[in-house]
Amino acid sequence: MTNEIYILEKIKESDATAFKEIFYLYVKKVYNFVFKYVKDTQEAEDITQVVFEKLWENRTSINTSKSFEGFLFTIAYRVTIDYFRKESALKNINTVELQDDALLMSDNSSADYLINQHQFESLYQKALNTLTDKRKEIFLLSRHDGLSNKEIAKRLNISVKTVENQMSAALSSLRDFFSKSNLLVFIFSFFL
Repeated sequence: MTNEIYILEKIKESDATAFKEIFYLYVKKVYNFVFKYVKDTQEAEDITQVVFEKLWENRTSINTSKSFEGFLFTIAYRVTIDYFRKESALKNINTVELQDDALLMSDNSSADYLINQHQFESLYQKALNTLTDKRKEIFLLSRHDGLSNKEIAKRLNISVKTVENQMSAALSSLRDFFSKSNLLVFIFSFFL
């Protein structure tokens, strides 16, 4: 029995010390998940607190043979949705994105996926910020907006050769950034 499973079994038996251990292990992950949608520090802290209150209330429902993160992040998803319903602020959230994330929650590895995706997106933004303004603009027009080199050249009033050179330099810089960040290069190929 792994240490986490042992701790979860103790939580099911209402062990407050074990609950405290799980809280400290997951509080930052839950906070980051919630903050992604509410974009407000205080609200994210409040919602995170409610998530752990709900976890305690539902502790007997923890199934140690299934993903605990999936269980926890399903609670976080539901509490976040409830927050937006109560505040009548659904217009402030990308509901399609949140619904897509909820569908992923049915998979045992979904919480890991969401956390890893969030971490990768953050790292990706840092990588983009290492590019010069012009290089970043060209890269985004190509990879995010789907423009051809010719369309980019026309839009920016530069030569196609300049676009090609800037794209090549941008890709090289981004590959270097990701390789130094201990990420597998093939992950970056998604953006190529």
